[in-house]
Amino acid sequence: MSAIASTRVVLAARQSTLGRGRERRERRRVSPVDGIAARSRIADTSATLRVTTKIAGVPTRRARDGARCLAGPEQLFQLADGGGLSPIVPLLSILGGFAIARTVVYWRVQFITASMIAKHVPPGARRVLEYGVGQGRNLYYYPKNTGMVVGVDPDAKEDLLIQVSVAAGVPFVAKAQPNEAPNNQPDSSIDAVVTTGALGGSKDAAAIVREAGRALRPGAPLVFCEDMSFGKGGVIDAIEASDDFERAQYDDGWATLPLLPHAIGVAVKKQSSTAGSQGEAEAKDDFESSMGLGGGKRSKKKRK
Repeated sequence: MSAIASTRVVLAARQSTLGRGRERRERRRVSPVDGIAARSRIADTSATLRVTTKIAGVPTRRARDGARCLAGPEQLFQLADGGGLSPIVPLLSILGGFAIARTVVYWRVQFITASMIAKHVPPGARRVLEYGVGQGRNLYYYPKNTGMVVGVDPDAKEDLLIQVSVAAGVPFVAKAQPNEAPNNQPDSSIDAVVTTGALGGSKDAAAIVREAGRALRPGAPLVFCEDMSFGKGGVIDAIEASDDFERAQYDDGWATLPLLPHAIGVAVKKQSSTAGSQGEAEAKDDFESSMGLGGGKRSKKKRK
């Protein structure tokens, strides 16, 4: 009897253990419908978090259950109002637009400069004086039968400019000196004067105009393409104040361009009343003195 009783006790214990395990499995089991709904809610929540984080980029905070959630209403109102970046974003937009406008204006002015030089520098000019020659980009715009271009610039890199002049096919003399200094050219010996940036960047534009008027032949042009932005004004006033030139002809639209005004035009030297002045200048037109080669370098045309 004792063996039968002990067997019954063991079977009862096993049934109790199996019952508890079956209850735990039933509690863990989820119906298919409930599982789909749960997965849908999780997917919707994660998609919302991804889209909101990507578009709005607002800070997130962690809830008690560890899940990421959006910032509170105060952050959303701050975002709608421009957030902490409200003074920076418009400033960046303005600076970007100004940079694009300045680039467009620069290349447009380069095109106009090429047209002005080609139109107003006489074909076959014996001698042309250019102020603010820079790196010599204007040498490509001169007529190929130009006799000589004398380039004045305080930062003139003579060796580089000679190479550019050889590539452009225009003889060139580089003079590294201040633009306001005397150009050492004989009176009434220059066929054209070109200035691109020298007048606008000079503190004494009248001195450059005065020297240009002295060296130009009567009826010869002063071609100017000058940036007048950021306080670089006074270019047109300096030219019109000179008694050596007729009234300057310039583009009023460029002169009044907002933020980036430019003085683009031409002024012709007045005809001289003395008949023999031009002949006297040509009589003393020695090459070395008229070119002002003291301390400068010159190039020659390529031999074909």
